[in-house]
Amino acid sequence: MQIDDLLRPIKTVAIFGHVRPDGDCVGSTLGLYNYICDNYPTIRVKLFLERFPESYKILSRSNETYEIYDDNSNSVDLAFLVDAPSFERIGANGQNCFKSARTTCNIDHHISNKLDLCTHNFVDAKASSACEVLYFLMDPDKISKDTAECLYLGIVHDTGAFKFSCTGQKTMIAIGDLLQKGIDFTRIINETYYTRTYIQTLVTGHVMQSCKLALDGKVVYSYLTPEDMDRYSVTPVELSNVIDTLREVSGTEVAIFLYPVNGEYKISLRSNYVVDVNKVAGFFGGGGHVRAAGGSSKEGPEETILKLLKLIQEQL
Repeated sequence: MQIDDLLRPIKTVAIFGHVRPDGDCVGSTLGLYNYICDNYPTIRVKLFLERFPESYKILSRSNETYEIYDDNSNSVDLAFLVDAPSFERIGANGQNCFKSARTTCNIDHHISNKLDLCTHNFVDAKASSACEVLYFLMDPDKISKDTAECLYLGIVHDTGAFKFSCTGQKTMIAIGDLLQKGIDFTRIINETYYTRTYIQTLVTGHVMQSCKLALDGKVVYSYLTPEDMDRYSVTPVELSNVIDTLREVSGTEVAIFLYPVNGEYKISLRSNYVVDVNKVAGFFGGGGHVRAAGGSSKEGPEETILKLLKLIQEQL
């Protein structure tokens, strides 16, 4: 079954990503949205995404998103959940929509996905990104330049510009096909992946300056306090790429970054070769991938880091 098979008999569609959307979430949901708008003009489709980085707004139709779903009176024919492995991770108040939708579809690549969230589930834990999964569900002849640019952005971000181990042969096949659509790949990778705002630069510098090593230099960790967030006037949206800078410390196997969100601490984990951080994140109600995962903790950052280090040490 392909995406077109689901869309042909449909009149209304709602698309949701996960909370605190990253590049892959924005790219995949916007890619699906553009695909439907381009090829199915009679379908009434809405995209619900929480606030995301301004730099991603170079993507087509990015100004047509809704930050919260508040229509509880009418059910949609088809609701998509993209790049999210659980209903707890749905952003923009999407749970209410999925309770009443006539048909649901999950498109994802997280190893922690239980594979039975929706009526239709397209989950490939070996894929680099949700954008890669989505690409192979689409009719390549119906993919416009606008859709291709969305998918390219998502793949770039979840592969770390093609340097992470999740990058595979199918990833590069998809990238090659997307390039043939005439996308402005240089602008996308420069403006959304390699550049930061002034505030992001300052807060990343603070995180790096205060980072510490543990477990004989195999782990690097850092965190922000609520006071730090106020000092830099930064929100969680601006912090999505900090963990990838932290993981660049040479000689380390695992990077840990914590920051406050809604009275808890968001945990971001990355590993290079050995540690399965998805298993570590599972102890904190989270998950993700073998080399990239996250969770949350109600305890303070120092207490949380001590528990994280113990779990990581067991694998090392």
